Amino acid sequence: MKKNNYTMKKAYAVAAVTVVLMMVFQTVMLSVNYTREGRLMTEAHLKHLETAVEKNKNQENLMMASLKEDYTMMAKAVSYNLDHNQIALTDKKELKKLCSLMSIDEIHIFDKTGTIVSSTIPKYVGYNFDSGEQISYFKPMLKDKSLTMCQDITPNTAEAKPMVYAITWNEAGNRMIQIGIEPVRLMKELAANEINNTVQNIPLDDHLSIIVCNVDTLKVVGATNQSYIGRNLHDISSLNEQKIHPRAFNKRCTLDHESGHFLCSATETDDYYLCVFVNYTYFVSKTLNSLFFVFTFLLLASALILFIIKRLLTTREENDRHMQIFRSMSEIYYSLHLVDLTNNTAREYTAKNEVKDTFKHSPSIKADQQMINIMHATMSDEYLQRGLEFTDITTLAERMKNKKVISMELLGKNVGWIRMSFITITENDGIPEKIIIATQIIDEEKKREESLYQKSYLDELTQCYNRRAYNNDILTYLNHSERPDFSYISLDLNGLKTVNDTLGHEAGDEMIRGAVDCMNQSFSHYGKIYRVGGDEFVALLFVDGNLMKVLSENLDRKIQSWHGDLVKSLSISYGYVLSSEAPNKSIEEIANLADQRMYEAKSRYYKEKGIDRRKT
Repeated sequence: MKKNNYTMKKAYAVAAVTVVLMMVFQTVMLSVNYTREGRLMTEAHLKHLETAVEKNKNQENLMMASLKEDYTMMAKAVSYNLDHNQIALTDKKELKKLCSLMSIDEIHIFDKTGTIVSSTIPKYVGYNFDSGEQISYFKPMLKDKSLTMCQDITPNTAEAKPMVYAITWNEAGNRMIQIGIEPVRLMKELAANEINNTVQNIPLDDHLSIIVCNVDTLKVVGATNQSYIGRNLHDISSLNEQKIHPRAFNKRCTLDHESGHFLCSATETDDYYLCVFVNYTYFVSKTLNSLFFVFTFLLLASALILFIIKRLLTTREENDRHMQIFRSMSEIYYSLHLVDLTNNTAREYTAKNEVKDTFKHSPSIKADQQMINIMHATMSDEYLQRGLEFTDITTLAERMKNKKVISMELLGKNVGWIRMSFITITENDGIPEKIIIATQIIDEEKKREESLYQKSYLDELTQCYNRRAYNNDILTYLNHSERPDFSYISLDLNGLKTVNDTLGHEAGDEMIRGAVDCMNQSFSHYGKIYRVGGDEFVALLFVDGNLMKVLSENLDRKIQSWHGDLVKSLSISYGYVLSSEAPNKSIEEIANLADQRMYEAKSRYYKEKGIDRRKT
């Protein structure tokens, strides 16, 4: 009996030690597993964040290019103003008024030799293109009077103040006009706002946090927790610059007043430190739940073999639970597939409509064939070939070498625009082995982009193309070395100011719309019509001289027969130049000649009517 009792006590002790050892082993394994899961989770969100920040940066570059285009046009506008206001050329007060009117900071007037002869800042008078590194950028202006130059944001030599300068020759070619604008603060604020908005739009679970800070100042410019904005990274987290580098992963970090420690994946871009945190408390709760089940099972099973079976079942249960979480996250996607490039196999996580119906859950059908079938089922005819090339599994590993993500926007048959992305999951020496293929419906996003694009190029009152569209078309088409034959028409309404002053602006708007109706009926099938000023229009028609004569006669008849509710008649002065008349002239010279002919027509009109132009 005593021996049996001793054996039982020994068995109990062995069982207790076995349970304790297995529990310790399980705790360590879960800790390692959850650390790895935390790394994968934070790295996946970090890749998403990197893509979003890069897109944000590209948008900022496009914004700066657009601003430079606007600044160039402002320099031309100032030059035009000064050509018609000789007093302002030497009057500092008049120049400052012009600065205020045009919302610019500086105006400098250069003579033919590149020397400043007048300026809103007197101390710059006498400076020339050899006076500093910044100003010497514009030396090419001396050799080519057709140039118009705009400089990137650069500290000026005299004050080291970040400025953007644009310069142009005046029409007579006897002076250069330079404007200076300080846009740095505006650009930084826009960039900061865009970064924060980008972070806020990334879907995250409660246990995840994102912080984006400036590389130079460590000031937080984007965060899921808005209380972090404007604070220093050192004040919020235990991270420092040495712990942030490409593919950096930190197992123990603190985050402000939040309890527990955090796992963090971080990386550095040209401008920002990007950090994604996951609270380890989230994994602790999962660990405690798992240990409870294992402990209960060990007590009930009383045998190692049953413990092993239970561990296998528990591991499978945990994997299924992880997969369920992944499926829940994948609801934001139209389709989601895991592709093993090494074995040419594909696994579907989620899919809808044609994609779901087309994918065959059969190991005999390889991933490359699956993608071909899906493309044929979902892509519109015009994007089918492009989609087949982009989804070619046989070339994907080489195309994605050393890349984390590649994307393409395609037009589907039934769902509109789709963004398809390939995301590297595992790799070997930069060659991806497993990737995720994710698709999202972006039809509404594309429609919004198209609407904004159209609004930016159309005049609201007349629905003609606006000054921005005119400038873009001039640069894109007409200055091309092999431009087609065209006719440039400069048009100007007669008496618009008188109508506005006597009958009101509603009548003036009716008059403008009536003029556009006449132009559209005469010209719209042969080119474009632009409203470049209040009563100023330009038409670019791809016609020869014989057809241009017919069209101008049609326009005259339309004008003569027009009458409105508030305005009874309409008059338009215009002048046109055929490109064949001036084969060696630039588009600016052709435009100036057309303007001259228009003004001659306008003078004849007022002379015939006996009207004093100064009162109209």
